Amino acid sequence: MQQMPHRLGIIDLGTNTFHLLIVDQSGSGAVRTLLHESRPARLGKGGINRGVITGEAMERAMDVLRFFREKLDAFGVAPGQVFAYGTSAIRNAGNGPEFCRLVSAETGIPVTVIDGDREAEYIYHGVRAAGCLDADTSLIVDIGGGSVEFIIGDAGQILWKQSFEIGGQRLLEKFMHRDPI
Repeated sequence: MQQMPHRLGIIDLGTNTFHLLIVDQSGSGAVRTLLHESRPARLGKGGINRGVITGEAMERAMDVLRFFREKLDAFGVAPGQVFAYGTSAIRNAGNGPEFCRLVSAETGIPVTVIDGDREAEYIYHGVRAAGCLDADTSLIVDIGGGSVEFIIGDAGQILWKQSFEIGGQRLLEKFMHRDPI
């Protein structure tokens, strides 16, 4: 008897961009992507270095998340099968918990805020799942808006990982006061 696929929604709440992935996962673990959508939310804009998510940033983010909720509903993703992960902008904002409560109240999407160590692990597993690693040791660098993760590993394991709160949005707002630089 063939088992029905399990439909999942995964959301990455990055400092600049939010990503939605909707997949079917079979009983054997095989994954089929149904939708991959990326939308700019610019959650860190204007507040990243002050440790706050501004009202304007919250509204931009909620617009994106309402759109994602429509997509999740259109693809029939059950509420308990949606997993959203907040990264640097949310974990460092004093009002990050308030933002997470707003997201849950307005969209029914629960947000799990992850630390930089967990973020680096997820990045490694994503790169490995994409087939980009082999037996040779590799350096993976993920440059985000709020943080940058460095991971050294191979197809079998992480050898070292570190997350630094020095992402592009942080540096832009700290050092770029006129254009051109």
